[in-house]
Amino acid sequence: MVIFLQSCKTVTKESMSEIVSGPFKVMVRTQEFNNSGTEIVDVCVANASSHEFPDRKTSQCFLNGYDFSHLSVKWQRESTIEISFHSGRVSHFTNTAFAYPGGPVPHEFYTLLCDGCVPGAKDDHASDAKK
Repeated sequence: MVIFLQSCKTVTKESMSEIVSGPFKVMVRTQEFNNSGTEIVDVCVANASSHEFPDRKTSQCFLNGYDFSHLSVKWQRESTIEISFHSGRVSHFTNTAFAYPGGPVPHEFYTLLCDGCVPGAKDDHASDAKK
């Protein structure tokens, strides 16, 4: 029964955005399954040259949730990423993420989450993506 239900899971709406900062980028993916009306959001960090969205179970992905309104993802500094939204549900969040820039030593990123915030109410940042 479980296998049958998983095989019926069809992506009916998907969007992706990238915010590049030097050799790295933040990737934001939203997906809706089976016209459910619920938008699932994954946010991950990756090498700027990467073309594939990272597996959300890796240390590259630091936010998973759904139905965010006024979602904003910004680079604050070279290794600091700020995520803010007005409302929505967070299923998973970690305040660090890692990307491997071409070797065994990872680059560490710090992530800040501001829930219940209105994007743009704080300092204006040059590199951002808004949904």
